[in-house]
Amino acid sequence: MKSTVPVLAILFLLLSVSIWLISCADDDDNDQADDDSSGDSDDDQVNDDDQTDDDAVDDDSADDDTSPWEPVEPHRETDGAFTIVWLTGTPYEMGQQQGQLLHDELQAGIDWLNAMHLIDILLPIANWLGLTDLAMSNSYPDIVQECQGLVDTAGDTGWTMDVCMLLNFGDVLIEFLSYGFPPARAIAPGCTQVIAAGAATTDGRLYHGRSLDWDKIDYLIDYPVIFVRQPSDGIPHIYVGFPGNLSPYNGINAEGVSIASDEADPFDKSFHDRTGHSHVQMLGQLLKKAHSLEEATSMILAEDHMTVEIFAIADGKARQGAVFEMTAKALGVRPLQDDVVFTTNHFVAPETEDADAEPPSSSSTLRFDRVKQLIPPDGEDTYYGAIEPEILVQVLRDRINPYTGQESGADVFNNDLSIATNGAIYQIVFDPENLWFWVAAGAIPVPQQPFVGFSLGELLNYSDAAPCEPEVFP
Repeated sequence: MKSTVPVLAILFLLLSVSIWLISCADDDDNDQADDDSSGDSDDDQVNDDDQTDDDAVDDDSADDDTSPWEPVEPHRETDGAFTIVWLTGTPYEMGQQQGQLLHDELQAGIDWLNAMHLIDILLPIANWLGLTDLAMSNSYPDIVQECQGLVDTAGDTGWTMDVCMLLNFGDVLIEFLSYGFPPARAIAPGCTQVIAAGAATTDGRLYHGRSLDWDKIDYLIDYPVIFVRQPSDGIPHIYVGFPGNLSPYNGINAEGVSIASDEADPFDKSFHDRTGHSHVQMLGQLLKKAHSLEEATSMILAEDHMTVEIFAIADGKARQGAVFEMTAKALGVRPLQDDVVFTTNHFVAPETEDADAEPPSSSSTLRFDRVKQLIPPDGEDTYYGAIEPEILVQVLRDRINPYTGQESGADVFNNDLSIATNGAIYQIVFDPENLWFWVAAGAIPVPQQPFVGFSLGELLNYSDAAPCEPEVFP
């Protein structure tokens, strides 16, 4: 997953690269298919009188007192490398707030795109190919409305509806444009996730670890954002992402459901469909609406899927989790087995194992096999029975090649030879039952950065919120 961008075919692939928010990448040849801008922002606020629908939040997760919970007013704060942005109201209102609160950062994103000539050259091509219309017609209304709000307050930076819609439909466009052309190495998949509970953990609780791997894209690295989203018609939740990221790759909601996505490659184009929904947009809908793994499963089964993708979903209350392997034609679900389940970037469920690229990328299989050594009860280096957040941090930082035993250097960003050296941009550990999460981001190499703790309950100002413990894994 080097930052090489492989001209008519290169233009298509450049568009794919420009849609940088699609998560996860390796550089396997077998793939088929500011501080200155945020440091003075603690007092930035946007006035908004909208309140979240109380019925959207389960009483078990919110305050125990008799007074109704009130959403936190829109504003931003800085916590070390992280910008935290509170949004509330309708999708359009949250888009307006993001355009106001992250105006400078959104300008930086457009400056980056312009410096790469990815707007003046590629947007006309995208429009000629009908890709903007495809994104508009297949996006959730929430995304269209939120993009419109963002454009209405940050349009002077160069953010347009075309830019916003294409960037937030990136998972679909990447696969549609890549398949049939030699895949750009910078857009091939490469993420790792682990869910463990019951006998696998020290206390029986459920924990969820995820590494989101990509490339050295300064905009993503320099501007990590925690979005505290308080929709007027859904469950409060957070995204871990970057300015302009309306379609999440990682998040947790106030019902204790954490979700993250991994990319995969299709066996052939028959596993794609021109109608349906983007999976990263779908992930946002799940965080907004699903009170449990059971509800998330029902939503996924009822959806119209456009491309291939993997979700790992953890339910802290039920202490259950599952991996969902999805295509336009088939869907496989892998629940906890021996109280663990894990995934990288290829399918292994019986229903879908023949639906993705064959053979899988060597990076995906290598990371999968290393997790098999670390997590199941029979793994040769297993942490089974001792898994807790600190152990998942160690797993995400693991630099061992499972086949040779060789350890990569701590300063290596990406060599495709271990879990930690696959181009990590964000690494996250979720404790969904406590509504806690720890994030490493903001500098390369990400696995060597501190995992900073956040309490979703505190971010939402719940009266019974428990502070995250520990505050950081150094």
